[in-house]
Amino acid sequence: MKRIVVKSPASSANLGSGFDVFAIGLKDPKDTVELRASKSHELAVRVTYAENSSVRGFEDTAMRAVIEAMATEFDLAYRIDGVIVSHIPIGVGLGSSAASSVAAAVGADRLFQLNLDSKSILRFAAEGELAASGSRHYDNIAGALQGGFVMVHLDSLETIKFPSPKGMRIVIVTPELKLPGKKTKYARSLLPRNVGLKKMTKNVSFASRVVAGFANDDIEMIGSGLEDSVVEPARKMMIPWFDEVKDAALKSGAAGVCISGAGPSMMAIVNSYKVDPERVRKSMEYHFGSHGISANSFVTSIGEGTKIVRKF
Repeated sequence: MKRIVVKSPASSANLGSGFDVFAIGLKDPKDTVELRASKSHELAVRVTYAENSSVRGFEDTAMRAVIEAMATEFDLAYRIDGVIVSHIPIGVGLGSSAASSVAAAVGADRLFQLNLDSKSILRFAAEGELAASGSRHYDNIAGALQGGFVMVHLDSLETIKFPSPKGMRIVIVTPELKLPGKKTKYARSLLPRNVGLKKMTKNVSFASRVVAGFANDDIEMIGSGLEDSVVEPARKMMIPWFDEVKDAALKSGAAGVCISGAGPSMMAIVNSYKVDPERVRKSMEYHFGSHGISANSFVTSIGEGTKIVRKF
């Protein structure tokens, strides 16, 4: 029997102005995936959750779709068992299905010695996103796979990666809200069908500041680029008191604030050399609470992406 253990992190996509193109891989939380494969006369795939998983959702569906796609393309006659230890909150804009999809693709690639490049890994991992959310998203899986700040070209799947500036911390605050079914699909339905030239120009300017900030290790510049004239105005109605919570984070010293992925999680970037990120976190959580909305929150940083932690 072949066995491999892979860890893949949560991710935050869009980063305000970089809709469907920008993403970061977070240091924490992570999902752990173990794949076991034994020779068989025909393909058989089973995916289960480990008992110590703190959350359960569509990760098993995503993993199964990835493994079946790879096994079919490369004619792998194996019985493949996948076990997930899931700790990434589901359906809140932190790329839970992306993490399990990437872990499955990276694990299967190494387990069966396929020697795939990163574009192929993204292509297969996107099958998991399709199974879990109904459409292929490459931003979260690029962030989870590579870590750092990643830009993905949607046609070629070429990626460009920048490391994180030292001292940059990420505050994630997730209000406890009743969300619509198929939340990602609903969030996309809110987007405007047409965008005016002025708004498009502003977003190009904001997105350029994000890239320049990562290129120059400038946390404040990154933060200023998180402004968004197109997607955020359409989606913030999903998050009660969004503007007040965002304003509170900025007044507490955050360099910038945006919706994480399709929400409802909010992300704040903090220069920890100048501001205690705990101050920002507590301020955001307090302002949700002052309106009767409980919120979960944590402080993390940008991580290194998906890693193989053990191979048998």
